[in-house]
Amino acid sequence: MHKLIWRAPLAAALMALGLYSPATSALAASGTALGVNPSAAAETKAETRSLVVGSDVFIGDRVVTGPEGQVQIQFSDMTRLVVGPNSALLIEDYLLRDDKSAGKFAINALSGTFRFATGRAPKNQYVITTPTGTIGVRGTEFDFNVTPDQTRVLLYNGAVLLCNPDQSCVTVDDSCELGQADLGQSQVLGNTDEMDKKQRDDVKSDFMYAVSQAPLLGRVRFEEAKQCFQKGFVSNVPESLVKGEAKPAPPPPECPGYGEYPYCD
Repeated sequence: MHKLIWRAPLAAALMALGLYSPATSALAASGTALGVNPSAAAETKAETRSLVVGSDVFIGDRVVTGPEGQVQIQFSDMTRLVVGPNSALLIEDYLLRDDKSAGKFAINALSGTFRFATGRAPKNQYVITTPTGTIGVRGTEFDFNVTPDQTRVLLYNGAVLLCNPDQSCVTVDDSCELGQADLGQSQVLGNTDEMDKKQRDDVKSDFMYAVSQAPLLGRVRFEEAKQCFQKGFVSNVPESLVKGEAKPAPPPPECPGYGEYPYCD
């Protein structure tokens, strides 16, 4: 059973009261892995779990991928997150309200490349931190890349507020616009259409999913991403025909509090 060690006392207390059941336990999960390319794992202080399609992820999990690894996660409020190859991310906080919106969503992106799309949470409840700043989400879809020296955001929809540790902030609000935060400043670097070949190649090296969405499930492919670098991308190719794509997870027997499974569109 993929549950964190610190939840054991709560489970024991619920069991003693006759309130513990698999359905009750399932509510502790923050999200579900819809697509996984090995190697990918969720680490805690107590254990390391290999992630597969259908695995739950929890508050406190450090999601880590290898050179060929990738995890596509959908949270209970329909927030979507892709952790790309050679990446690490900590799920710090996730609170689900009675209306199935997220009361709080906080992650710490430690390193690597990521894709993010908001779910049902209010805009001000999303908090993404990195070693060189914070990303304030304003109802949006974007990719971001994190290194020890800088954080870069490539926007597709909506807007983000990108701040460095000194609270130098910029708003990125145009499709295919690039923002960057480092220890010195935050700045908007412009739209990919306005960049020369050298600049575009530099951006491509940081944003693999803007170059090709083929490794991704349909629900984390964005129509607007095609405008940044891609030519002739076919968005209606069946997911099962995408090379190397994981098979979809079988539906669980039930999902308390939902009229549909939490990872169904």
